[in-house]
Amino acid sequence: MFDLPDDPVSLRSFLERSPDFVALSDFTGRILYINPAGSTLIGLDDVADIGQLSALELLTSDGVDLTDDIAAGLLSEGKWEGYCELRHHVTGTGMPVVVSSYVIPRDDGGADVVASTIRHRHTVEQRNARIAADAVVAGRHAQEQKALADLSRFAVIAELPSLLTAATATAATLIGVGNSAIAHLEHPSDPYLTMDAASGVLGMRQDIPSGDGSLVGLALTLSEPVVCNDCHTENRFRTDTMISLGLRSGVGVPIFTAAGKAWGVLSIHSVEARLYRDEEVSFLSSVAGIVSAAIRRIDLELQLRRRSTHDALTGLPNRTLAYEVIDSALNRARQQSGTVALLLLDIDDFKIINDSLGHDAGDRALVKFVERLASAIRDADTIARLGGDEFLIVCEGVDSVAHAEELARHITSSIAVPFSAEDVPIPLSASIGIAVSEPNSTRHELIHRADLAMYRAKDSGTGGHAVFDPTDLYDADRIRSLSIDLRAALRADELTLAYQPLVDIASRKIVAVEALARWNHHELGPIEPSEFVGVAERTGLATPLGAWALRTACTAAARWRTFSDIVVRVNVSALQLRDPDFPAEVASILTETGLPAFALGLEVTETVWVADTERVADTVSALHAMGVALLLDDMGKGHSSMSYLDRYPMFECFKIDKSYIARLPAPRARAIVSAIVALARAFDVTVVGEGVETEEQLEALAATGCDFAQGYLLGRPVGAGAIADLLLGAG
Repeated sequence: MFDLPDDPVSLRSFLERSPDFVALSDFTGRILYINPAGSTLIGLDDVADIGQLSALELLTSDGVDLTDDIAAGLLSEGKWEGYCELRHHVTGTGMPVVVSSYVIPRDDGGADVVASTIRHRHTVEQRNARIAADAVVAGRHAQEQKALADLSRFAVIAELPSLLTAATATAATLIGVGNSAIAHLEHPSDPYLTMDAASGVLGMRQDIPSGDGSLVGLALTLSEPVVCNDCHTENRFRTDTMISLGLRSGVGVPIFTAAGKAWGVLSIHSVEARLYRDEEVSFLSSVAGIVSAAIRRIDLELQLRRRSTHDALTGLPNRTLAYEVIDSALNRARQQSGTVALLLLDIDDFKIINDSLGHDAGDRALVKFVERLASAIRDADTIARLGGDEFLIVCEGVDSVAHAEELARHITSSIAVPFSAEDVPIPLSASIGIAVSEPNSTRHELIHRADLAMYRAKDSGTGGHAVFDPTDLYDADRIRSLSIDLRAALRADELTLAYQPLVDIASRKIVAVEALARWNHHELGPIEPSEFVGVAERTGLATPLGAWALRTACTAAARWRTFSDIVVRVNVSALQLRDPDFPAEVASILTETGLPAFALGLEVTETVWVADTERVADTVSALHAMGVALLLDDMGKGHSSMSYLDRYPMFECFKIDKSYIARLPAPRARAIVSAIVALARAFDVTVVGEGVETEEQLEALAATGCDFAQGYLLGRPVGAGAIADLLLGAG
């Protein structure tokens, strides 16, 4: 055995463990060393002394023929590489090998050594083939990854139809088939899938059977990949669709939604029988996964779009989408010389439901109302909820204003039909404002006109409609202008109170005064109270106006009571009664002015707007507990005024509406007033007849047993100083 000079243990271990044939020889051809792998390869395991062997003994005759070339290469270049043939020492058979030989100089001055690494040629070819195959697989994998990356980037920006087409093309190209498709099922009960994208012969069929009627249908039903290598041996699904298209094999992989439900199927088909590798099915699943992610993205975008354009409670289009619908309708109307009508609808008295039963009940009532409203419009019309209890109906193809009014009347009659067996009261009436477009109408202009008309409809009573009139613009401008000036007048304390006496009919003595707001506009002169109070209620100034009147009246009354037992009466609106802080405000004003609570009477005006609500009941009860007198104004005018006497027993007085007093002393009017007085007696409350202008009216009123009277006959509204003089004179 040749002894390696300065041989480290690691080097010997490496040589002896090497799987390749490693040999050392000198230039005479004598073998110096063969490692165990080499001995095994050529059958030299039993040879006792390898050092006695010659290199020529290891070669076949063909191998010996190459020795001159090998020697020449080693001497000239110090190496030789090439094919050779070894002889098996036992069987004598030749073994084709690949040889790499190198000259290794000796450091100790001895003869140079030739080191040879030898591999069986078959092993080398196998390795090279394996490397080549790995390279092909790596290349295919790289192509697939690039295709998936490109498809993923496209999926972020593409519309769904474009993405589905790209996905089928990617699947067909990378798998190497000419036929691919994506199909989905619209409804579970549908017998056929809808073809969304297809290449090759698959584009010829739009009626792919669902369920086990096709490969695609089965993949969708099972929600897992289905592989068919040969349809002639297939028994899981019917193959007539594939056969009719000349297809022999295929793969279908499901496409899932965000909820994990199979939405559709990506499939590829070949005209030949084919074994589909797991890697190919996995690639198709990856393509389907990208489509799934895109569908989830698009669904999310649609949800977000719907949330931004639809009302969450009713599902109706909201203001944003309504504006888009109006703009589109007006564009079409201009192109077709047509007309668009807007119907702005506001539910009457809906606040009563919210205040009395709560917002949950109000929401349920709104949903039921919308169902009724939706059934009352034409299929082509669009309903939108603008907010709260306000709705907008966009009507195209309206022939005239009369046609628009006909639509409004139909809606009014449809929603007026009583509901049965409902757990909440459903609104049965609404006020509708109508605006019909002109050739150059804008959306803003049309909505504004419908809004103005709707307010006029409300002013006319419940359940009605009104068509925009040009005078509405003047009214709107005046309301806007007056609201600005009224706010400034309140800040500058430019309003005044006039006081009208109430007298005891029997004694003709002044027992109380009613505070009446007056406004002398710096440019327009005196403004009627009915007008500026209406402006205040429309523009959110009713509460500050009421607070100002209450404080001013209490201040004056406190001064008068230093020399008189007079009481003051102040009108309050339903908005004030619905304010839970109103009792505290009244108590604060009484403390601030020093007026006793019993010297203050609050007249509830506009009874038609007073709601039988828990909030109002609490407010009225709190005021009554403070000792403040409560009076019901305009008795007989509101349709439910009398019912308040029963629902609110704390009312101690009511006033007969002046429309009845004006008809006295006519017998019919006298009978009505007598009945009202009798009713008051039954409820143990006092009665005031207002609007008395003649002695005949006063005498007739006295004959009915009425307690008090008020009117021009008994005293016109005058300033606080004049009232003080009257009281001092009476004293």
